[in-house]
Amino acid sequence: MRDIIEFVNDDVLTIDYLADLQQHKRVRQNLFYTTEGAETFYTYRGSDLEEIRWEDEVAFFKRQAFWTEDKRVAFVSMGCGNAGAEKMLLRTLHAEGYRVGYFGIDASRAMLGLARDNLADEGFERAFILADFTAPDFAAKLDALLAGYDARVYAVLGGTFGNFEQARIAEILAGVIPAGAYLYLDVVPQFDADAANARLRQRLVDLPQNLSGFFAQLLTKLNIDPAAGELFAEEICEAETGAFRYTACFRARDALDFAAFGVTVHLDAGECLELLNVRAYDPAALRAFLTGWGFHYLDAYVPDVGNLVHLWQRFLFLKMGGAVPAAEQGECKMQDAGCSIR
Repeated sequence: MRDIIEFVNDDVLTIDYLADLQQHKRVRQNLFYTTEGAETFYTYRGSDLEEIRWEDEVAFFKRQAFWTEDKRVAFVSMGCGNAGAEKMLLRTLHAEGYRVGYFGIDASRAMLGLARDNLADEGFERAFILADFTAPDFAAKLDALLAGYDARVYAVLGGTFGNFEQARIAEILAGVIPAGAYLYLDVVPQFDADAANARLRQRLVDLPQNLSGFFAQLLTKLNIDPAAGELFAEEICEAETGAFRYTACFRARDALDFAAFGVTVHLDAGECLELLNVRAYDPAALRAFLTGWGFHYLDAYVPDVGNLVHLWQRFLFLKMGGAVPAAEQGECKMQDAGCSIR
């Protein structure tokens, strides 16, 4: 299947995102992932992907008991973006005789277009699905496409997990992923050494500057003059997942009304518009958090990331029957010396 399968139409997605923008002063990135916006994002994100050694990922999956040449495995990429994160893994396994089918899920038609182009020459089965995986009917619709596969891997890559409120994304995944299927998750982990962790934290605080072109384009699409305020990143400690959360925001200097995608949004002087969330995790705390939602930890690895100043940690979980709601997430403001949460 090469055409985009629609679980939802673009208008419904846009209405939902605009309501979030008006009511909560929060931007969902899919509003901006037109072709230009998607490509702008990957001028930064793509450089990270090129650094990660895909050979590590291939070795990781080949040692898993469920991934054998006699089984058909569905690789479901939740928020697939341009499919760059999984391309070499799937290409290599397919070339070695593993029977893999790829299902790229994204709420951006432009991102799905990039993924389709990126995988155009690959030999494995693939489908591209326009969907909001938070929708109540998503799991049932997807299940119909996955019939006939012996195993399912639901991959949440590229920082998608860290951009959600954590109890919310855990609840969504617990509802979407059936018992006996696998969750493959990548996150940015914290370092053990204080000096390395300080450098990571500074890099994440500097995201508005590191992604200046991307954020400038977002503001322009919102009809906001970047000179009307300031971009900054707020640093918060989340106790339950052991994460440092960095929220990139635009703060209006004076009262501001802007017309975005057909709706008018008002910001008071000093009020902030949330643009992006990124998290760096304590791996042990994250595993414990997901255990509370019915995910049994199986395996993990840290791929070689070349010259990057941060790591990516990959986890594999098995979904057990049922889910136990996690406790309310606690927060504490980050202090200069760090947050004592371990």
